[in-house]
Amino acid sequence: MNNIVLAPLDSGAIYSFIAILLGLLALTVFIFIKSIPSNAKYLTLGIMLPLMGLFIFTLYQSFTSTISWGDTRLQVNIPLYSNTIEINQVDFAQARIVNLIEEPEYAAKWRTNGLGLPGYALGWFSLNNGVKALLSVTDPVQVILLPISQDRVILVSVIDADEALAKLHASALPKKAID
Repeated sequence: MNNIVLAPLDSGAIYSFIAILLGLLALTVFIFIKSIPSNAKYLTLGIMLPLMGLFIFTLYQSFTSTISWGDTRLQVNIPLYSNTIEINQVDFAQARIVNLIEEPEYAAKWRTNGLGLPGYALGWFSLNNGVKALLSVTDPVQVILLPISQDRVILVSVIDADEALAKLHASALPKKAID
């Protein structure tokens, strides 16, 4: 089983998560202090607590994100958007390192379903070149592009792009028969 550890969040993205959580907490406290019917207060609590839990879960899981693959499947383990892809759909030979600053055609144009925070893009996006992409990008310089079909790719930030690319390309090599 091959495994690539994805790059963790930088301080800007962590501060964004903390700001969102504090904002949700402040809004919840404000609604509870305000004199409104108790049903509205409990409805607010029923919405805000799961929402805060979702952001906490996403923050926690972003530090343990990986891509792993074996003989039959590629598993993308990212917060909220984990995905299993049949290995025959993945084009390991075409994987490459992309710098989103120098190659803006691979930068996200529209978020179709996901989370976009300063320093963190997560989910499904349309790229500037029209391709749909599953993103988990924390560092726009160390990004691996992995094609999974004709019009879909995976873009993930990794700690060591050269090492990750070597692992991906090694999986593209034809396997030798054992005599």
